[in-house]
Amino acid sequence: MNPRVLVRKLIGRRGVFLLRKLLSRTSLKLGIIKPSNTLGKEDGISAMVCTFNEADWIEPSILSIKDLVNEYVVIDSSIDETPDIIRRLGREYGLNIKLIKMPPGSLVNARNEALKHISYKWVLIWDADFIAKPKLVKVIRELISELDSRRYYLIYWPHIQLCGDLHHLCPKPLHIEHWMYTWSPYIKYVWVGRFESLKAPLHVYEAVMIKEPLSLHLARVRSPERVALKALWWMFREEFNRVSSWDEYMELAKRKAIETYGTDDLRTIGEELIRKQVSKLQKYSKEVYGDYPPILKEYVKRRYGIEL
Repeated sequence: MNPRVLVRKLIGRRGVFLLRKLLSRTSLKLGIIKPSNTLGKEDGISAMVCTFNEADWIEPSILSIKDLVNEYVVIDSSIDETPDIIRRLGREYGLNIKLIKMPPGSLVNARNEALKHISYKWVLIWDADFIAKPKLVKVIRELISELDSRRYYLIYWPHIQLCGDLHHLCPKPLHIEHWMYTWSPYIKYVWVGRFESLKAPLHVYEAVMIKEPLSLHLARVRSPERVALKALWWMFREEFNRVSSWDEYMELAKRKAIETYGTDDLRTIGEELIRKQVSKLQKYSKEVYGDYPPILKEYVKRRYGIEL
């Protein structure tokens, strides 16, 4: 078992947070690590965005944080219209976007590549299906203004996770992770099992928890066609990752759809997959989790004709 996972299992998240606080403050005091404000990064926030065929939600995702971040570092492996949408948003809204192309296949490699291009002190992990609630901007800006500029922080808060469609919660409704952290040369991304994980040394990083949900994660919410494509990609991803154009991608998808589902109608396949998924899920409650972000409501009404 990974040593970091073992430590967390033994002492729990609260114990890890206390250990981080003790070790990181001692390391800074003894000069074992350099103060974070001496590393040459500008004050501000860089959004790390890794994209792979994310046309469904990339627009509201990027725009929901435009008043928070100073730059977007986008590592893109798409062969659909995702990079075109990103470039258009950059032009229309005057966004500072670094768009870097990279072959698909490894999210760890993509995130480590993004770290090389970060200009600002804070890194916001912002996947293409994350949507910020309006309060996120105020809460984050106030918090980082109060933190010690010399220390390194991991900032945790809950994402509300939606699955199947916009009206249902995932089996695990809240996903709490460090969605923002201080950039440093001490960190890198590694694989932990099948998932990528930030390796942030205990003696460097202190943890801060925000208890209220500040964002939505549309974890498994896609148009029916994209749901079908995602399912096929997961089953045959080595073959899909070898194609270099969207036309080839769709041709392969249709072949695999016939082999797997007996039809090449991706919409029908996706609708059936969604029906099966949501039949087992809990409904989203505005009374419990609050209203949907206005930017998401406007977007889905305009693009999909859906009222939230």
